[in-house]
Amino acid sequence: MRCLINLVVLPAFIFLVLITCGCTFYGNERKTQVNITELTDDGSWGYAGRFAYIARDMLFFSYLDGEGSTWVGSYDLKTGEIKRNNIWQGQSDLHSANPLMIRPDGRIQVFLDRDGYSENNIAWKVSTHPYSVLEFGELKESSLEGDIVQGRQYYPMVNPASGEVYLVINALRDNVLRETVMWKSPDGGDTWIEYYNLWGLGKGLSGNRCYTRTYMQGDDIHFVTLRVGWNEPLAGNDIGMVEGIYYVRFNVKEEAFFRSDGNRSFNLDDVPVYKTEYFDEIWNWKSDGNESKRALWSDIVADRNGKPYVAFAVQESVPPGNSALHDGYWSTPDDHGKWQFHHVAKLARGWDNKPERKNYAIAIDPDNPEMVYVAESISPDDDLSKVVCMETGDEGKSWDRIEMISDKGRNTTVVIPVVLDDTEPSAGVLWLNGKLEGWGEYGTRVMMYVKNR
Repeated sequence: MRCLINLVVLPAFIFLVLITCGCTFYGNERKTQVNITELTDDGSWGYAGRFAYIARDMLFFSYLDGEGSTWVGSYDLKTGEIKRNNIWQGQSDLHSANPLMIRPDGRIQVFLDRDGYSENNIAWKVSTHPYSVLEFGELKESSLEGDIVQGRQYYPMVNPASGEVYLVINALRDNVLRETVMWKSPDGGDTWIEYYNLWGLGKGLSGNRCYTRTYMQGDDIHFVTLRVGWNEPLAGNDIGMVEGIYYVRFNVKEEAFFRSDGNRSFNLDDVPVYKTEYFDEIWNWKSDGNESKRALWSDIVADRNGKPYVAFAVQESVPPGNSALHDGYWSTPDDHGKWQFHHVAKLARGWDNKPERKNYAIAIDPDNPEMVYVAESISPDDDLSKVVCMETGDEGKSWDRIEMISDKGRNTTVVIPVVLDDTEPSAGVLWLNGKLEGWGEYGTRVMMYVKNR
């Protein structure tokens, strides 16, 4: 496979765009001054690939450009220097995920998201030096047996204690069923020797889809899963139905799955492939959506005590081609393991204003899960939004806008970097600025809020 390497090192005094804005909120909001950095003027995140990490006083991030090429970048939190590396070319398709992880040895590993569902091999590149994006090695592949074909949405995770790397992929079985599968690497990402077929919760719906996201904290992998009927009409409109949002936790030492209340749910050898009763239900389209709303997850984190938090969006069903805003929700289980969700804010529209598009306009701060960053809608007619920081002091029942991050504009898809060491968090949130026109047409910028050090 021919790969074009296009390395760009950007001196901060030329390309670093710092914008200081004084802003006044209403109600409980307060004035603030923040620094906004443009990480790239041509960048976007794919269907599920929104990866950003902080380590060694550096922010590492990945993105797609308008030609579909995958880039890896770094931002020095002390000097403001930006470095960017085009590690392979692809197609201009927002399905692409550009998944990124920092290996236990500090090297940066990026997985190749192939075009569509094509083969079952895992492919990746690794940086030559730790904590550097300057040079990557050749493309490597791990040949896997089985009837699962790799698709999009890769979620690599590192267990710092053992050095083992886990990779969860939403894949395709028998060219029909969308299922979730997991591999484990005992050597930090060089080989993949095990795989588990986890589940596919779409059977019985015409779309046969199961979409899963993950978050690793300590020895636990937290999963949030959608049961999707993509071709099912919802409230008379053919935009598809998300039947429910479900949660479960996997402990890598016990190799078993648990509910949020700590009760064992099932083991690896009896995974409920097409059943949902083994999972915690966070949201249901009948009881919570009145059979007229669909939900879309946006984020999942777990605090240091292992308590999970999930953010998701809900929208009313409207005819295809019509525009609909999303409502952002924040959810966490109570002391008895029962999930409670609460409204946070009216979110910016999805990618291209079409109701069937995903919206990732709310993200949870992993260091303080009672704080979220949202791209909040402020003018539905003009399709404008602001990125704001909101916090709850009563377990989600009410939310205060405590900081304005951006001025009004076309802001969507917020991402909070995960801090991997004791680096002082200095990058609050990343987001996209600009309008995504469609799957293959986008000219958005990747922006970042830089906290004052």
